[in-house]
Amino acid sequence: MQRHKGQSPSKFSPETSDKSVDSVPACEDGASDSGDSVKEDRPGQDDCFHQMFGFQIQDLSSWDRFVRLLCRPTDPASIGTLRVFFGLLMTLDIVQERGLAAADSWWGSDEQCRFPLFHFLRPLPLQWMYVVYLVMISGAIGVMLGFQMRLSSLAFLATYWYVFFLDKTAWNNHSYLFGILAFLLAISDANRY
Repeated sequence: MQRHKGQSPSKFSPETSDKSVDSVPACEDGASDSGDSVKEDRPGQDDCFHQMFGFQIQDLSSWDRFVRLLCRPTDPASIGTLRVFFGLLMTLDIVQERGLAAADSWWGSDEQCRFPLFHFLRPLPLQWMYVVYLVMISGAIGVMLGFQMRLSSLAFLATYWYVFFLDKTAWNNHSYLFGILAFLLAISDANRY
């Protein structure tokens, strides 16, 4: 690369940088990184923080500013994407992990040893357990599509926790997370996007 006299090298030229192009570029605030200047003399540092995280560091300085930060309007695409993928994954999870594929062997035998969290909970007869699974999968599909979101979330949530509490031996560490996410989706407006 040929330079004219007095021209500074570009920031991606091999002469100036030992860093790879894939590394995260530093924010260009026009201030030097020497320790001589104080924070007030470097307003570009706040711009760099805002560019990286989407809010100012001063927004964490008081409770009022923090609440305003949490309540500011944001793009709803992330919660809409979460809703769609959560509903899709729960539809698949009901068949595999929650026992729909093996419902006849899980719930069809009275001699099966169960360890319920609450001893007053008993599994319904096998035909009614299929109805429970039908309501659960309908709720998960409704969450995925955003159709009647509150009703779909509550249908999924109630039947999910019922099946969850019926047998402690089938619990995984992420099973709680699914129930909590379903509850959060039930009280949110995730169907708006």
